[in-house]
Amino acid sequence: MSIYGQYLPAALAAYLIGAFPTGVLATKLKGVPDVRYVGSGHTGGTNTMRLAGPWVGVAVVLIDAFKGLLAWFIALLIMRGNPVALPIAATAAVIGHCRPVYTRFVGGMGLATAGGLLLVFQPVTIAFAVPIWAILFFPVFKKRYSPRAVTIAVPAAVALNLALFPVEVNLARMLVALAVVLVIRHLPEWNRVE
Repeated sequence: MSIYGQYLPAALAAYLIGAFPTGVLATKLKGVPDVRYVGSGHTGGTNTMRLAGPWVGVAVVLIDAFKGLLAWFIALLIMRGNPVALPIAATAAVIGHCRPVYTRFVGGMGLATAGGLLLVFQPVTIAFAVPIWAILFFPVFKKRYSPRAVTIAVPAAVALNLALFPVEVNLARMLVALAVVLVIRHLPEWNRVE
């Protein structure tokens, strides 16, 4: 199989792993309303925490973070060690988390899945993103519009990371791809009040 013939199976496997509906399963196991139909309607850790409590929410965040790493590992195996597996798997896993086929494309916001990858491969991006988000979220957007803060903080953090700390090309591709996916996912939520 050519290396290009490995891209599609790797991306598909990463998408299906990222699409695992952690929040939906957690709320069903906890016996609370389906996370898709209450609160923000997102299936990630924050909305799950509101419905099922902090421990369940934290468990969902941790599992969602692990999904990105598992997707990368499986894609790396499929692609026989090709380093392009990182941006392919990262992008597909976060898209899978945001638009999972298992739940009729109702998913989370992608932050935990992207965050797990960033924590392992480029933690400096998180070190830039968190303070930028906090500066925007608390004083600028009055603690109400988290999607606005995320939409600005993520690409700013990636730009700072790439400007100040040059990285290997596939890592740079992953950073840019994750920023694009997260911005696209958060833009429709721009005016949603937390």
